[in-house]
Amino acid sequence: MVGLVTVGCTGPAEPTDMGVPSPSSAPGAAASSMTFEEAARTLPMDGTADLPISWDSSEIPDTEQLLAARRSLVFGYWLRSSLDWSPIVPLGRFLHTEKHYRETLAPFADVTDAENRSTGPLWVKVMGVEETGTDQVRVTFCTDIGWWHRSAENKQQVRKNRANLESYVLKNVRTGDGEPRWLADQRFNPDGDREAKYGAQCTKWAQHQP
Repeated sequence: MVGLVTVGCTGPAEPTDMGVPSPSSAPGAAASSMTFEEAARTLPMDGTADLPISWDSSEIPDTEQLLAARRSLVFGYWLRSSLDWSPIVPLGRFLHTEKHYRETLAPFADVTDAENRSTGPLWVKVMGVEETGTDQVRVTFCTDIGWWHRSAENKQQVRKNRANLESYVLKNVRTGDGEPRWLADQRFNPDGDREAKYGAQCTKWAQHQP
């Protein structure tokens, strides 16, 4: 069985190699010829037939940081809903710092038969965007995963602890094409550090029906 490793540490972000290779060096035939913009357009931001994603309108204005975090969230759930990861994993190099990609995604680049994939509807709400350092922000989402299930689970039963707080630490780095971009460097899922601040609000909100 194949499982995706996620970074869930709660300590401060450690120094990272923030350089990102140029798109031409990304693995995979399709990804190797893409620009960053083309890779972003490949992401199913509203989900797929097996993974519909609904975004709650927010009073928080859209920014480059928020869009980058949304893309990382979509990428992660899209990957876990798929059986063949080989065309998806290389896209992660356009969304994450090299360190994050190398440690959490690259080992799975050749997986073509992932087992026990997770599917079902998701509802996502932005809870906050916080500056946590120079050229670094932390974006927190409330994700209602009540009807998102692994293939081996009963899809007719709502999941317990459905109100999921997850955060993405983003860094503004200069990428291989010479442009500064916001890339995900860490993911906290669930994010226990934000429970006191957003937990009650997330629990009250995450009550959707498919």
